[in-house]
Amino acid sequence: MTNFSKNEAAVLNYIQRSIPLVQRPFQKIGTETGLSEKAVLEIISRLKQQGIIRNIAAIFNGESLGYQLSLIAFEVPEACLKKAAAAINAHPGISHNYLRAHRYNIWFTLALEKSLPFDDAVEHIAQKAGARDFLILRNEKLLKIGLKLPIGDDYHAAEEAAAGLAPQRAEVRDFTDEERTAVLLLQTDLPIVARPFLELVNSAGEQLSESRLLELACQFEKQSVLRRFAAVLRHMQAGFHHNAMTAWKPKAGLPIEEQVKPFLDTMAVTHLYLRTLYPGRWEHPLFAMVHARTEAELDALIKSLSAASGLAECLVLKSLKELKKQKVMYFSPDFMEWERLDQ
Repeated sequence: MTNFSKNEAAVLNYIQRSIPLVQRPFQKIGTETGLSEKAVLEIISRLKQQGIIRNIAAIFNGESLGYQLSLIAFEVPEACLKKAAAAINAHPGISHNYLRAHRYNIWFTLALEKSLPFDDAVEHIAQKAGARDFLILRNEKLLKIGLKLPIGDDYHAAEEAAAGLAPQRAEVRDFTDEERTAVLLLQTDLPIVARPFLELVNSAGEQLSESRLLELACQFEKQSVLRRFAAVLRHMQAGFHHNAMTAWKPKAGLPIEEQVKPFLDTMAVTHLYLRTLYPGRWEHPLFAMVHARTEAELDALIKSLSAASGLAECLVLKSLKELKKQKVMYFSPDFMEWERLDQ
């Protein structure tokens, strides 16, 4: 198990919640955790070098930016897995792609501009990947989201459980060129320096000032376009060596909100969605991502969720291999380039 000092735990728990959208964010973090700005910078730099912090950047509501998002499951013959992974991973709208132990063995998330026909795009990728069958598991209802791993003994679980509930989402609108530039910049991994947003705009060579970038970031956050600006950890390096995507079959006739309360109250459940039901093909539409430090803890958590919710039918879809894990860069020219090259 990974052991963190009290100061490291305090910083990790803080930056998973949010990074202050101010000129000197690490100074403010230090003030609120009882550390100096220099100490905060040293801790974050060290933990990034150790691979514990994956990145620090804006986490946007893709739908509010004008994108369609869905979980996709492919059934791919074992002999075609390498070819399939390459075909899938080439798309810039694919962030997470995993090989899982199931008939539907490749699972990935896809983001696509709303102006494009989503089903046709999935069909096209399926043909290139050699998939025999596929499911488009759309987000019918977002119930909870937020990968915040509890670090140390002073973690405020109740506060974080509430913070992870389904966020507000802004209506889709048109964005100015300046706003689109800001969205792209804010998705870039934040430099670990005293004034990181200044370095961000300077290194990109954009005609956008530090103050204007921060103004737009605060505006996006207020409008619920920006879900949060925060750090994402590599869960295994942070001590959470076991996780599973679980899929549950809800009970008929009961409101889903009543059935999922144990999932909402459990910190180990970081993502909870009600997705598309395909009678006779896929009848487990409630998806919950569960994280644990040990395999025994993971198994116990899943059993506990089943007992507390009364949901007995559950598929545990453990990942066999990570095929891709990379942020989708909304408004990136890579989307148009992929369409051009893939014609």
